[in-house]
Amino acid sequence: MIKVKNQRNYNYLFEANCSNYLKFHLISYDNINVYGNLILYVYMSNSNVNQGNVRPGLKAGRSNEFTIIANLKPGGAERLRQKLAASSKLGRQNQSLLDRMGTIHDLRFLIFDNDAKLLFASTFDGDWDQYINDFAAYIPDELDMIFGEVEGFPGIRSPNIKDAIVEHQVSSTFFYSAYPNESVKDIWKAMKVKGGLDVLLDAETS
Repeated sequence: MIKVKNQRNYNYLFEANCSNYLKFHLISYDNINVYGNLILYVYMSNSNVNQGNVRPGLKAGRSNEFTIIANLKPGGAERLRQKLAASSKLGRQNQSLLDRMGTIHDLRFLIFDNDAKLLFASTFDGDWDQYINDFAAYIPDELDMIFGEVEGFPGIRSPNIKDAIVEHQVSSTFFYSAYPNESVKDIWKAMKVKGGLDVLLDAETS
């Protein structure tokens, strides 16, 4: 944790070297939003300790944000729209396919910049490396079908896939989670309990 005192017009030059922190420089403190005495958390979501790599993305409790911005191949935008359309085979199955992983809170695809770029954003539980491994284990063909429209995508089974992802992943400026310490599976369990209680309450009042 980096604690910055509330001194508005003071310039900082600071470097964090811990394995779970992003190495950074704060040049102008005036550009930072402050609330009283600021406690500023600037760290990456996960670190691959064995390789000494720090993974991109911010973390709130057990939740992690994940954002990729990449260039699309010529014609890739229209092909991707067709693949992800609700009427397509992939579109009809996306809920059940993603539920296999059991760690994804939400995700979205956005085509922008005159169909030249793709933004992929998600929120997931746990470790960054395991998140990528789960895509390869549970929905590799579907993922390759989608990201095959991205320039330079090596395929989810490629030994270079994590390096390729890190190259295109950007960390959010701010990340909020309404339930940072509850996993997807925790929420599923709570919903089942609520459903059972609703049945009992309905039976009592009928």
